[in-house]
Amino acid sequence: MNLEGITLYTQTAYLKQEITGSRIYKIGMPSNHSLYFSLKRELDVIHLMIDVNGGSPVIYTSAKTPENPPEPPAFCMLLRKHLEEGIITQIQQYGLDRVIELEISLLGRSRQIITKQIIIELTGKNANLIFVENGIILDSIKHVSPVMNSVRVIQPGYAYNPPPLQTGLNILTASPEAIVAAIPDEVTSSLWKQLVNATTGIGKASALQLLSAASIPLNATYLTPTDRRRLASAIAGLQNAVTDTAAQTFTAIVSKSNLCQTVFPFHVSYIPDGCRTELFPTMNEALCFAALLQPAKLPDQELLQKAVLAEIRKAEKKIVALQQDLIHSNEADTCRIMADSLMASLYQVKKGCVCCTVPNIYDGTALQIPLSPVLTPAENAQKYYKKYNKLKRAQEEVAIQLAETTDMLTYLESVEESLHLATSRQETEEITEELQKAGIMPVPKRKMHPSGKSSPVRIVFSDSTTIYIGKNNRQNEEVTFKIGTGSDFWLHVQKIPGSHVLIKTSLPEPEPEALEAAVQLAVWFSKARGGSQIPVDCVPRRFVKKPSGAKPGFVIFTNQKTYYATPDEEYIKKLLQNNGIK
Repeated sequence: MNLEGITLYTQTAYLKQEITGSRIYKIGMPSNHSLYFSLKRELDVIHLMIDVNGGSPVIYTSAKTPENPPEPPAFCMLLRKHLEEGIITQIQQYGLDRVIELEISLLGRSRQIITKQIIIELTGKNANLIFVENGIILDSIKHVSPVMNSVRVIQPGYAYNPPPLQTGLNILTASPEAIVAAIPDEVTSSLWKQLVNATTGIGKASALQLLSAASIPLNATYLTPTDRRRLASAIAGLQNAVTDTAAQTFTAIVSKSNLCQTVFPFHVSYIPDGCRTELFPTMNEALCFAALLQPAKLPDQELLQKAVLAEIRKAEKKIVALQQDLIHSNEADTCRIMADSLMASLYQVKKGCVCCTVPNIYDGTALQIPLSPVLTPAENAQKYYKKYNKLKRAQEEVAIQLAETTDMLTYLESVEESLHLATSRQETEEITEELQKAGIMPVPKRKMHPSGKSSPVRIVFSDSTTIYIGKNNRQNEEVTFKIGTGSDFWLHVQKIPGSHVLIKTSLPEPEPEALEAAVQLAVWFSKARGGSQIPVDCVPRRFVKKPSGAKPGFVIFTNQKTYYATPDEEYIKKLLQNNGIK
């Protein structure tokens, strides 16, 4: 989960109200990266939960006490010695940064009040909890040595230095017009990055929400005057939503794998694909929900997605580089023309010249040729012949590599779509095995026992017609080449990663309703799901072939007819539910 400054701004206000003045009577460490304080208030007991796990750092209050290990860690014992019976006298956030400080006051030996601090840095992978007295670190959950970071050392005995201050305008107090004015009209990178750089307190998630609320495309690279007015209005709306405590609503964005991505102190206007929202009356309830949310039981799905996306980015960069190389290699013919023209005019060229102008033997025009003064005219001609041969070989090699990389990119995009469609352990295991065979994922030394093969989606449309849909490349090949026969009808979206769809019917031709449903399903189970008027190719199964040595799921076909469809979400979901498919 990614926390933003405005999220912690709201949570800090809640904690000030709920736990200021409470007394610490118990401290526990359920794990190496989590800690809790049991606090006595006037009428009850509450537990302050702090987790500095780099994946999802969080702070919230709970009525339940977590289980503790049999032996408390040394850090826990140190806090018990110094902080038990202490009073939380102050809670503050460092600006709009993701850092919260708890000030704890205790009565010293000579009846003097001693003040110590617990500093909670909820800064993603660098999250930490640091125990400080008089500006000196007594200890922390995570140590950062001078070797790891020479600027900011976090070890006992060192002075505490807070994270570097963020630069930019305060998203809650600055004028919306001033914030918008800090963004250039046209940017080379994404617009949301410019909005984040110009402000403090928000990250990518809130920046995308602001662009969506202003009806600005999320991939926009420029701002029109109308865009600027709408964006200023959206920022003003965010400021009112966060600071108006009377009617606040808190929204959690939950991913398909049932993990909380982030929590907003306002209503959202943009929900990422495959995500859902949950609403809460307080920020604390939202963060508590996020911390206790159990992920969906799809092992390694997110790991696979990261690996595939990384390979896609590498392939895209390689294609750009190869295209540049191909343009450069196209100079081969120019080198040959220079060499031939120079050989035909050797008597006109003297050694020591750095350039000469000779007739082009192919069209008669004047041709200017750079020369090396240390070489004879004949040697210069031979140099151009060598360069021609080198570029010609490179041209062929680059063309081959470009075709191979383009095929790999198409394959990776099909695997990425399969991961979006995976809903069972067997399906993710099959994709893992496929990526291992392709050399994208490492093969484990100890082979795991497979949990069985997954089955393609099967929709009984009528007594005479059944529709089959493959959700990954193994299922696609099963649908096409094992279930399908020559008289069946095969469908696939045109030039877009998606599922193989098969209409198996005992009729000479499929019913029009079944064909229409299959076309919609082909779009629904593809990367074009949210589009309209998507072309779908339909062809008798006998015209679908798999080339020798082709990657899993790759086929070629002829004699197709093309249909266009915009999927009806309500109709498709009802069709799937009637067949017991989630």
